[in-house]
Amino acid sequence: LLLREVQALTLHRGQYTTSRRTPAVPQLQCTGGTAGCSHIPEVVQCYNKGWDGYDVQWQCKADLESTYRFGRIEVSCEGYDYPDDPYILRGSCSLLFRLELTEEGERKVKNSGSFGSSYYQSSKDSSDSVGGAIIIIVLLVLGFGAYKLFLSNEQPHQSFSDGDGFTRPSWQSQQSPPPPGFKYSFT
Repeated sequence: LLLREVQALTLHRGQYTTSRRTPAVPQLQCTGGTAGCSHIPEVVQCYNKGWDGYDVQWQCKADLESTYRFGRIEVSCEGYDYPDDPYILRGSCSLLFRLELTEEGERKVKNSGSFGSSYYQSSKDSSDSVGGAIIIIVLLVLGFGAYKLFLSNEQPHQSFSDGDGFTRPSWQSQQSPPPPGFKYSFT
C-alpha cells in the first residue's frame, strides 16, 4: 500500500504489528507524559490529514476520559522493501504517543493530591521524606559529635599543691607520677 493513500488506521491495545523485515511491535506504545501510561485506550483511530512532502500528517482519536488527551504522536509503518519505502506492509503501522493531562485533569490532580500517576507521586514523596530524614540524622550526629568534642570534656581547672612548692592542674594530680627526669616547670 502507498502510505500517502492510507486514509485511516485502527490500532488496538495488546495487538502487534504485521512484520516482514523487522520484529513485530505493539500497535499502541505509550512513551510517558504528564498522565503516565496507566490509561492506554483500547482502540485508537488515526486519520490522514494530508501530506507535507515528506510524511503523512496524522490526527489520532480515542475514547479517552475528559482528563486525558494525546500529546506528541508518531505513526510508524514498516517500509515494504526498505526502511524509507513509500509503500508499506499492510498492518505494520504502530502509534507512539504521550498521554497528557487536560486542564481538568491537572485541576483534579491538584485538588485530590493523587490521580492517574498516584503511584509515581507517592513514591516520589516517600523518597523525598527519606532523603530529608537522612539529612536530619547526619546533622544530629554532627551536632552530637561537636558537643562531645568541645563541651562535655570541659572540667573546671582546679589547682592542687603537692607540698613541693609547685601548683599543678587537677588532671595532673590524679595521674600516676611523671617519668623520671620530667620537670613540671616545662608544662
